[in-house]
Parts: sequence; structure tokens; C-alpha cells
Amino acid sequence: MAMILWITHRDLEKDLTRTSRLGISNALENQNHSISWMAPSVSADVVVNRSRKLGLGHRSFTKSIRKNIQNTPLPEIAIVEWTAVEGAYRELKAKSIPWIMMDRSPPTSRGIAGYIQRMQYRKAWKIARNQSIGAAVKSNHHIDSTAEIPFVIVPGGVDCSSFEIDRSERKSPVLVHHGSISKVRELHRLVSMGLDIRFIGSGNAVNQLKSLGARVDDALPSDQIPMILSEADIGLLHLPDRPEWRGASPLKVSEYAAAGLCVVCSDVSGVSEFEDEEWLTLVPLGDDEAFYSAINELLECEISEIRRRGETARIWARKNRDWSVCVSDLEKLINESLNESL
Repeated sequence: MAMILWITHRDLEKDLTRTSRLGISNALENQNHSISWMAPSVSADVVVNRSRKLGLGHRSFTKSIRKNIQNTPLPEIAIVEWTAVEGAYRELKAKSIPWIMMDRSPPTSRGIAGYIQRMQYRKAWKIARNQSIGAAVKSNHHIDSTAEIPFVIVPGGVDCSSFEIDRSERKSPVLVHHGSISKVRELHRLVSMGLDIRFIGSGNAVNQLKSLGARVDDALPSDQIPMILSEADIGLLHLPDRPEWRGASPLKVSEYAAAGLCVVCSDVSGVSEFEDEEWLTLVPLGDDEAFYSAINELLECEISEIRRRGETARIWARKNRDWSVCVSDLEKLINESLNESL
């Protein structure tokens, strides 16, 4: 099996989006692959620098990768997130190490920062088309971007075994939104609907939501998420109508389903193929009125019916979103590359 170097710009201790990285890596390790991390994280096997100063993050990260990768023990293959491609590809080519570009987080920033990130994003894809052995993307939305190189889809998954928790009985359903509470998600629109929603997470919109009277609980360690979600019945994911959200493969929907929740979610590519599932209600991106109506339609159901649908969500998650299922095509791409190099 493969010795894999994974290069990411995410902090593996603090960043909320680390969940999917660790889920994928754990599933690959369960298949006897070994993974070492190059990241701006104190626990990483190779620690690199990424400045927190505005405008300096990408440049400092790229330079640090170039410096550190020269002295890194040679892996058999590398997984390189798009943010790290510019800093890694020359050294990987010089050492004849095949690499796969991982694209799990296309740019979402606005203004000048967003413009710069999109330029970097396009450059990374251009390099990958010419230099990588393939790409791993998180939803069908990115297929056109990868048309010139082999690609696999790795959707947001969960460790379903950790969500096998008995749900408590209650008379009325509980609404929950769990995940990033950032301003780009415009969660104040959920608050304006006047619904009793429990928000769980962290981000730059926490104070804004609290000022509007919303209940916001702090982000939780990943091992506590199954228990907290077992205390809810309907999971919410309402996203703005912006191009970058259309390709989302929301991890939170997988977590909601694995926990046995019904879900009301914006219609994005990562879940649209499952629109006929009875536990899932999809609503056009940014459509507040339709989202509000979908929630109220669920709330009109008996709690027993909501729980019944939630159990079908658990079955769906085991079949479609356990990490062992989500990484199967990625592992195949890795193994094929190794076989070709023999």
C-alpha cells in the first residue's frame, strides 16, 4: 500500500473544515495506506508557515512548502490541495513523485481577496492539468473543470459507526444548524424567519446572530457531534444564491443524516441526486420563502413521522456517505498510479 504525503493549508487542530480531511485520511489508513501531513499545524509531520496577515497567506505558504519539501522523506504519492499546488509541483516533478490535486474548498471570499483567490485557483487547475495524475473533487459541479485529466468524486462523508446513538424522546421537533457560522453564509436570514433554531459552531457571524436574539453554542470537538445532533430532529443548511455554493457537497448533510435527522437544504450538486429521498427537502439556493415553507411543512408532521423519516436517513448515510464508501474511487486512483509505476 502507499506512503502518501498530504499537503494542506488547513490547521489540523483548529480549522472546522479539518473534519473532511481527517475523515478521508482515516478511511485511507483503514485500507493500510500511511499518510504524513505537511500543514501549518503543530501536530503535522512537516510544519509549514502560513501567515495570518491579510494578503500574505498564500505567498508565505507557497514559499514555506518549497523550502520544506526539499528535505521531506520521499512518499510514493502526494495529495496536494489546490492552495498548495503552486508551492509543491516543481519539487514533486523533480523527485518523480506522482500527485493528485485535492479540491475541497473553492474560493468563497468576496471583493479583492476573492478575486486574488480565484486567480490562484485557476492557476492551480492549469498546473494540475499538465502535471498531476488526476484530481479529487467534492461534487459533480467540478466535472467540467477536470475534463482534461482523470478525476474522482469524494463527497463529504461521516464515520457512521460513531452516530449509532439512541435518540431521546420529545414531544416537538428541535431545529439545528451545525457548522461554520461565517458572514458569507448569511445565516441572519434564518434568524429573520422567526424560527427557534439552535446554532452550533464558530465564525465571524456569531456576534451578529446573538445580537438578533439567536441561540448560538460554541463549536464542539468532533467526538461530541453525534451526541449533540441526537438531541435534534431537523437539520438546516440554507446557503446564499452565489456561484461558489452551487458545487457544494455539504458534510453537514451527511452528519445530519447519519444522526437520524430530517434535512432541509439548499439545492446544491453534492446532494441534488438524492432529491427523491423522503427525509431530504431541497430548496433553491437563497430562496428564503421556500426554505421557510419547507420547514413549516415538516413541523406540521407528527414527531413520530419525523423520526421515521430520520431513520431512513440513517440507512441512506450508511449506504452512501460512510467514509469507506466516499474514498473508494480515490483509493482506486491511488492504486492504479502505483501499479503503473511498478
